[in-house]
Amino acid sequence: MLPTNIIAKFRGSLLACTALLGMSSVTIAGDAPSVLDIQHWETEQGAQVYFYPTSNLPMVDIRVSFDAGSARDPEALEGTAALVSAMLTEGSDGQSASTMAYRFAELGAEISTGVGSENASVRLRSLSQSQYLNPAVSLFNKTLSAPNFAADTFEREQRQQLQSISARQQSPRALAIDALREVMFAGHPYAHPTTGTVESVERITLEDVQDFYQRYYVAANADVVIVGDVDRNQAEALADSVLAGLPAGQAAPALPEVSGLAESFVKHVPFPSEQSTVFVAYNGIARQHEDYFPLYVGNHIFGGGGFASRLNAELRQKRGLAYSVSSFLMPMRAGGVYAMSIQTRNDAVKEAVALMQTQLQAFIDQGPEAEELKDAIANITGGFPLRLDSNSKITGQIGALAFYGLPLDYFDQYVDHIRAVDSTAIQAAFAKHIDLDEVAVIVVGPEAPEQP
Repeated sequence: MLPTNIIAKFRGSLLACTALLGMSSVTIAGDAPSVLDIQHWETEQGAQVYFYPTSNLPMVDIRVSFDAGSARDPEALEGTAALVSAMLTEGSDGQSASTMAYRFAELGAEISTGVGSENASVRLRSLSQSQYLNPAVSLFNKTLSAPNFAADTFEREQRQQLQSISARQQSPRALAIDALREVMFAGHPYAHPTTGTVESVERITLEDVQDFYQRYYVAANADVVIVGDVDRNQAEALADSVLAGLPAGQAAPALPEVSGLAESFVKHVPFPSEQSTVFVAYNGIARQHEDYFPLYVGNHIFGGGGFASRLNAELRQKRGLAYSVSSFLMPMRAGGVYAMSIQTRNDAVKEAVALMQTQLQAFIDQGPEAEELKDAIANITGGFPLRLDSNSKITGQIGALAFYGLPLDYFDQYVDHIRAVDSTAIQAAFAKHIDLDEVAVIVVGPEAPEQP
């Protein structure tokens, strides 16, 4: 266990710096952020590096992202990617997890890992002074390049992942999301839960974990994002130091395109509760699609804008069918989903589903009203600077830009893209991409829904 005085000392120092200097590294002019002058290069091993310098806080954030999410899980071994991610911080270079954690804490540095359907990431936050940054990067490198993958650690992490899967069975929202992916991505690597299933995780061996790591945790399969108080020369040296010891390898091949629904589908997940969790889902688009912005703005108006959205007005405020109802885009590299979501009384499921579909039909037929569009654009553009108001947020946003292959000037053009959306573009995009005759209704609750 780490000494609390060490943890308090460094966390207190970082919080004090944050409060005094602020975390924003973007100058706000009017209601739009200035250009994020993102620098990009490729290392000799084939890694893609994205660098944004800041000088208002003596900190550096480094994120290394691999195309190693659960979509890369071997067949029948779903959950492997999650196990690999969890084990990276469980000891490296022959040193225990507690020793590594202690050494990071001594330097005032923080390390974390994460994994999703599409990628896995490892992040470091450190003070930028060389006496802290250099040894922190060395430890970070060992985490990436020399994980212990000890047998006892594997068994413990495997048990914990099985417990996590069991815990998801008690959450109707989690069950609904898993069912949504299963139906909308049927036959595709996106279809299974990131943590896998009980059966698949029990089949995974330590050798499977090591094989996955060796295939996907390679330089050519990595994006490196560096944001903080360093210059270009330092950033280049940091990128090389972070990746040292990793083989060049090869980038993961592109995933097949999502085929999507070909006909309407109903899936009922029995769950004893007084309310049902419902998704009404349609085929969507990939993140890189040219119609992303009209769909994004249109969704904000229709159901993504909170209490101001049409769905909320019609189903919550007028009819009291739910406290919360919404819609969302799920755009990914190889395809996507557009869905509406509601939690409602069991006896109101049929009415709620019909009303959501009726509202979507009307939105496609008529498009948004001028005042709705004006308010949505003002809300989206007004809130955009908050997505870039800290080094950590900038690191995450650049990481997404890198993974989805968006242009380097994406953030500079973002507000203009939003403001360029008009009612005609929204109506055309919704009519083009959302086929109301191909719908999946997912209900987690005590009663099965009717076929749409």
